[in-house]
Amino acid sequence: MPRTKMTRHQLKEQDEITSYLEKGTEFVIARKKEVTTGLIAVAVVAIIVFGLLYYRSSRNAAAETQLSQVINTYNDTLNIKSEKERYERTLAEAQKTYDQYRSTNAGNIALYYVALSQEGLGDTQKATQSLEEVAQRGDASVKSVAQFALAGIYKKHGQTQRAIDIYKQLYDNGAYSKAAVAYELATLYEANKQLDQAKDYYQKIVSEFPDSTFRANADDALKRLGATPVPPQDKKPS
Repeated sequence: MPRTKMTRHQLKEQDEITSYLEKGTEFVIARKKEVTTGLIAVAVVAIIVFGLLYYRSSRNAAAETQLSQVINTYNDTLNIKSEKERYERTLAEAQKTYDQYRSTNAGNIALYYVALSQEGLGDTQKATQSLEEVAQRGDASVKSVAQFALAGIYKKHGQTQRAIDIYKQLYDNGAYSKAAVAYELATLYEANKQLDQAKDYYQKIVSEFPDSTFRANADDALKRLGATPVPPQDKKPS
């Protein structure tokens, strides 16, 4: 299998990590006459481990600081009156964070905000590509959030079956709020005139997640569709 060519950013990051190893090695070599061979080996391991831990800790802290600014900008509807301006500013800050810290979890979350901003600015193709990348790169929790957002974009743009496929996957694996996913599925099925499936998911909300914020809407929907809501049994986490 051919090797993937590293980007300039990845090469720079690798060089920074390598510099810690080089400094540690130089330290040991300079002091090798003062310690035994066994202690040299221990010193090398300690320097490498602590050097990398310091590097990663500092890097993660910086990434999280920048990410917090991205999130604040995205949510700042009080001071940024124009949605276009808010998306543009979020996109610039999120892209910068992702470019600098793409190997970190904060960098991957920044890419999620890149996607939301791209969609807000009307670039749906780039938004879906960004969300797909987040889902591929992220841990389980970040992946599920990206998939939920991706399904929402498909739903918004009339790609009903693609949205349903993702929502059903999320519902089955329980990686995202099952009550929220069930409600999205129910409303999609209802809009698509698949009323039996719609009733099924509305009923799941009533029966399995009675304390969720979607309960009242699910009750109303079942009555609207001519079904009698079945009282809830044991509560499940929503």
